[in-house]
Amino acid sequence: MKNLKIIFNILILIVFTVMAPQVFGSDDHDHEKEKTNQKKNNKQHEHKDNEEHGHEGHAHGKEDAESEEDDHEENDEHAHDEHGHGEHEDGPIELSEESQELAGIETAKVTQSSFAAKISVSGRIAQDVEDVKYVFSAEPAHIEQCHAALGSIVEKGEVVCSVKPHSNNQSVEIKAPISGTIISEFVKTGEHVDETTALYAIADLSKLWANFAIYEKDVASVKLGQKILVYPLSYPDKSFEGEIVFISPRVDESTYTVKIRVEVENKNYLIKLGMSVRGEIFVSDETSTIAVPSEAIQTVENKTVVFKKTKVGAFEPQEVEIKSRTKETVAISQGLEEGDEIVVKGSFILKSKVLESEMGHDHSH
Repeated sequence: MKNLKIIFNILILIVFTVMAPQVFGSDDHDHEKEKTNQKKNNKQHEHKDNEEHGHEGHAHGKEDAESEEDDHEENDEHAHDEHGHGEHEDGPIELSEESQELAGIETAKVTQSSFAAKISVSGRIAQDVEDVKYVFSAEPAHIEQCHAALGSIVEKGEVVCSVKPHSNNQSVEIKAPISGTIISEFVKTGEHVDETTALYAIADLSKLWANFAIYEKDVASVKLGQKILVYPLSYPDKSFEGEIVFISPRVDESTYTVKIRVEVENKNYLIKLGMSVRGEIFVSDETSTIAVPSEAIQTVENKTVVFKKTKVGAFEPQEVEIKSRTKETVAISQGLEEGDEIVVKGSFILKSKVLESEMGHDHSH
C-alpha cells in the first residue's frame, strides 16, 4: 500500500509538471496576445490618421496653391492695368504743328470734282505703217545723185533723187509723193534703174499704230472710237493722243486678253517703230464725285484708308471704298463726305506710326 501511494504521488507530480505551464501560463499568453493586437491596432490607427492627415494636407496645399495662383493672376491683371497694357483701344494720332511740318504733312478738304474713269494698258508701237509710198523713175535712167538718205524726213514735193534718162541727156528730178520719213533706200548714185525699180520707200510716221492687250473683264468698257492717252517709256512725262480703231473678235486663251489697235498722233516724230508704250483708256464720261489724290490712300491691316483730321493736330485712319482710280486720282464711293479734311501729303508717316503702335501692343502681350 505504501508503495502504491508513492507511485500515485509521483504520477500526480508528473501530471502537474506537464499541465501547469498550460494552465497557469494562459493568462500571460493572452496578455501577450492582447499586447500584440493592441500594437497592431495602434499601428493601423496611426496609419489611418496619417492617411487622413496627408489627404487633408494635400487638400490644404491645393487650396493654398489655387489661392496663390488667383492672387498671382489678380496681381498680374493689376500690374497690367497699371502699366496701360490692357485692352488696346485705337485712338487718334497726335502731332504738333512742328512735327507735321517736319514730316511734310499737308491736309485738304474733300470736295466733289469731275473724274473720268480709265483703264491702264501696256503695249508696243507696231513695226508696220499704214501709209507707205514707193518712189520710182518714170523710165530707165542713170542715178546722178541721191538727195535723201535712210531716216531722212522729207516734205511732199521735195526732191529726193536726180536721174538722167537713157532717152536723152536732160537731168530729171524725182520728188517725194508724200511727206514722211525715208524708211527704205534701194539705190545708190551711179546705178541704173528702170520704171519698175523702187528708189525709196517713204512712210508717214505722223500717225502710228499701237497694239495693246486688255483684260477680258474690261472688254465691255472698250469701244471703237474711244480716246486713249499713250505714254512712251522713253518719254514718261509726255502723252500722245490716240483713238481705238480695231478690237479683236478673239480672246487669247493663254493670257485671257483681247488685242486692240490704236492710231496715235506722232506729229513731232518722237515715237519710234517698235517702241514700248503704256496707255490710259477713257471708259466713261466725266462725272462729279469725291476724288482724292492717290498719295492720300494707304493700306492698314488689309483695309484701304485715308487719314482724317479730327481736331487740331489729331488724325485717325478712316476706311474708304474705292470706286475707280487713275495714276494720280482715286474716286471714293464710301467713307468720306464733302467737307471732311484729310491728309493729302505725308500720309505714309501716319501709317508708320499706326503700325508702330500695333507692334508695341502685340509685343506687350
